[in-house]
Amino acid sequence: MKKAETYANECQVELGKVRVENSELDRLNVSVVGLATQPSTYDYIIQANLEKQVKELNVRIVDLETKSYASSPRPTTTSRRMESRIEELTSQLNQTNKDKTDNSRLQRSADKIARDAKFQLAESDRARAKLEEERKAYEAQLQSLRQAMDAMQTEESNLQAAKRRAEREAGDYKQKALKFGFSITNPSKTLIVV
Repeated sequence: MKKAETYANECQVELGKVRVENSELDRLNVSVVGLATQPSTYDYIIQANLEKQVKELNVRIVDLETKSYASSPRPTTTSRRMESRIEELTSQLNQTNKDKTDNSRLQRSADKIARDAKFQLAESDRARAKLEEERKAYEAQLQSLRQAMDAMQTEESNLQAAKRRAEREAGDYKQKALKFGFSITNPSKTLIVV
């Protein structure tokens, strides 16, 4: 269809050129005829040549017009097929654009989800780091309490040992006092000599 339109346009351009040439030849013919006061043989030859060229150009104009009309675009099955193909390609292009839009929307959605996931992961990491610091602080506090408890247990053991030693020494002194006649139970009594 485009070839036919191009050819018709070319024929129209060529036809316009031929018409311009024809009008120039007619003008020259009129001026030559008007200038000649007495027809000479040379003038007749020029006039005959010009008339011949005019006739040839007229025949050429008719040929070009015929070709132009013969190749004029008219609805054919080819043009209908081309129109249906154009519609098909247009619908494919629209579908492709719609798919691109959908893909772009999905990509933006996926990017947002990824950013949200990264943010949540960063928040989780910060919370985990904070909990880890708190755990370490509690472990240090627990270790300190254990050390204090160990120190207290050691102190208690030492005190128990000292108590037992003091009780033993008190028992020994009591025995010695009984042996020498002192009564510890009643201090008001005087020393009994045996």
